[in-house]
Amino acid sequence: MKKIFYIVPVLLLMLFSSCEDKLDINQNPVQPVTTSSNLMLPGIQGNMAYHLYSHARFSTYHSFYLTSRYGTKSMEDRWDYNQITRMGAWRWHYFDVGSNAVGLIERAKEEGSKNYEGVGKIMLAYSYLTATDSFGDMPVLEAYTGDFSPSYDTQNVVYAEIGKLLEDGIQDLQNVGDGAKTMNAASDLIYQGDLSKWVAFAHAIKAKMRLRTANFDNGYDAVLNEVNSALANWKDAIYYYSNNPQRDWERNMWGPSTPNPQWNFADITNYLTYSVPTDFFINYMTVNGNNIKYDPRLYKLTTPGKKNTYNGAKASEGLNGLTMDDFPNLYNGFWTADNSPLPYVLKEELYFIKAEASFYKGNKGDAYDAYKAGILENLNRLNVSQDSIANYMASDKVKKSSATLEISDIMMQKYIALYLQPETWVDMRRYQYKGYAYPGIYYPKNVLSEFGGKWIQRFPYDPQTEYIYNPQEIERLGASARDWVTRKFWWEENSQL
Repeated sequence: MKKIFYIVPVLLLMLFSSCEDKLDINQNPVQPVTTSSNLMLPGIQGNMAYHLYSHARFSTYHSFYLTSRYGTKSMEDRWDYNQITRMGAWRWHYFDVGSNAVGLIERAKEEGSKNYEGVGKIMLAYSYLTATDSFGDMPVLEAYTGDFSPSYDTQNVVYAEIGKLLEDGIQDLQNVGDGAKTMNAASDLIYQGDLSKWVAFAHAIKAKMRLRTANFDNGYDAVLNEVNSALANWKDAIYYYSNNPQRDWERNMWGPSTPNPQWNFADITNYLTYSVPTDFFINYMTVNGNNIKYDPRLYKLTTPGKKNTYNGAKASEGLNGLTMDDFPNLYNGFWTADNSPLPYVLKEELYFIKAEASFYKGNKGDAYDAYKAGILENLNRLNVSQDSIANYMASDKVKKSSATLEISDIMMQKYIALYLQPETWVDMRRYQYKGYAYPGIYYPKNVLSEFGGKWIQRFPYDPQTEYIYNPQEIERLGASARDWVTRKFWWEENSQL
């Protein structure tokens, strides 16, 4: 099915623009006053896919999937965000997903369309979670009130409001009246109007959110309840791009065409042309046993380079005498083609969440079963042959019993399954980049020395909005400091992992 990436304001302009012979000077003839909820939702869903990409564009380098060929790139190699002029990930939440989701919720209330109201709240919650886990404190209570200088709420308050949105969204979906606008495949590009799947997705978001704090608020039971509720009626939440894309907005932003549509105000086109896998990634993908050299997913996530070799470079250190021909090609892998889908949440992630929560609850049997299920789900998703799956599952890379299962087994398999997703950076920060969860991880050599060995924890706020229109909040938070990106979040400071 062909899916088009809509930008809501442009869509509305095309649908409703008109001119009359006589113009009312009190009414803008080309600015629509409103539109129906079924026409608004597709654009929000496309914007959410771009929002996720806008976080992953940089976090994949901080998560040791990729490193630049040069070793000198400001953000990717040195974690130096001090000179940036724009931060698109901030704006994709507030302007492109959030403002349109708020508009959808309001319009759906007027229509009596509880289905669209509920989905709008769930989408807004997911956008908030994605944003706060990259930025930390942010406006939520005073957001969308018309105030250009809203107060920043602490992250625990943001989390509480996300929880309320999800609960309200679920309630709405369970109380849809006969007069609601029809939701179908044309208006819902994720679940084609199946509200039971949206409820499951809401539980998945709650599971992800609760996992951040479970280690210090005794929340693993809640995590398991949410993830089991999601798995009971799960369908993968994936945004599909056109099978035969012709225009930039029809293409996955990770693709080799490096889409740079005119509305891409932040100019965050992918940098895969000048990037290679890290040695951390390649080392874990190396098996060297059971008649296989590499994890078979390596051949699905990447494509062969000119020399058909699979080297990895040390993060931030460049190619060190090798050439790009010595590395696999990052384009045209399962997630990096122009027509690749872009995942919101996948079933394997839920299995690994269940495995981690069960592990810390001391139920290693359930942890082991979920761990294996997550690996198999990902291998099958990537269309690995059944013979290769059997060989891999029999290799030393996969533990053979619950008695030998370690948290690193769970986290590293999740790391591979969530290739290029921003959630991996959340996981690494939850564990503070510790080797017992991520064996072989190391502090990059070319990070700014002024950080004094501190790890990167966050993105800076958008300089074109926050540092201009909300300077008092920036000053209060200390967000102008050169080491701001190393300041820990609330859930990191309280972490007992």
